[in-house]
Amino acid sequence: MTPTPRSAAPAPSTPQQPLLASARPSHTALLCGIARARHQLIEGGEIFADPLALDILGPAGAAQVRQALEGDGPQGLARDAGSFSQAMRGALAVRSRIAEDTLREAVAAGATQYVVLGAGLDTFALRGEWPRGLARVFEVDHPSTQAWKRGLAASAGLCMPPGAAYVPVDFERQDFMEQLAAQGLDAGQRTVFSWLGVTMYLAPSAVQATLARIGAGAAPGSVLVFDYVRRPGALQWGRKLALGLMARRFGRMGEPWRCFLRDAELRALLAGHGFEPAEFITPAMIRSTLLAHRPSTRRQRVLGGLLGGVVRVRVGARAPAAAR
Repeated sequence: MTPTPRSAAPAPSTPQQPLLASARPSHTALLCGIARARHQLIEGGEIFADPLALDILGPAGAAQVRQALEGDGPQGLARDAGSFSQAMRGALAVRSRIAEDTLREAVAAGATQYVVLGAGLDTFALRGEWPRGLARVFEVDHPSTQAWKRGLAASAGLCMPPGAAYVPVDFERQDFMEQLAAQGLDAGQRTVFSWLGVTMYLAPSAVQATLARIGAGAAPGSVLVFDYVRRPGALQWGRKLALGLMARRFGRMGEPWRCFLRDAELRALLAGHGFEPAEFITPAMIRSTLLAHRPSTRRQRVLGGLLGGVVRVRVGARAPAAAR
């Protein structure tokens, strides 16, 4: 049945909606991890080099990815060109590249801490190749997803280096900034927050709550980098249809898309929570820079029309307590 435009509307916000809650490991975290691994194998990591992308899947998972690539199924190399898998893989590689480029720039300017919200199978901390000046790295995720990731890391012989910490957070019951502080986050030090592939799965109230906590609790000059799904305009029927199909796709995995934002709406939300004017890195900008070396495919352009791109924004200076 063809979804109606209403399928692209966000679910009603509920105060009890958890930020990253799940009773089981995240299936989309696994898909993202597989996409990063395939990027290393197919494109040689040309956009985003991750030497542990295969290892973090565990020996069995890494073998399955290689076998699928060599086979004649839908994930085989012969059927990759122009596929949805190729388009999504490029988008995931680009956002990871932007996040880590942002981290290096921020550390060079004085940031000392890195927080990966909804870390999934991210391998930055495990790689140990930190820019000089970065003292602490924190991976925040739901306990079940984090336990699964730690098991995979152990099976691959990977362990966190000194200065890195796993921070399990049940977002229905715990404040993630408080849990970070308990693990050693210094609220007085500038921090980079990476929040990739998360906002679309949350209720709008949960997105606002996260922005509010970072805007109020992080040191001025701290940087947040995140992505989002753009809400189509009233007459953008093609985008509404495509968004409905995408939302259904993830809904069948048990992790439906919930939050869709227009750019102006997002700018106002950030300003209202103490952030400076944001930098929006749009899909068109990405295609003309990081992806300029190869022609864009139809699926890549369609996907770019749905995704809002990547946002980078700084926590603004706060007025002195006596002036408030």
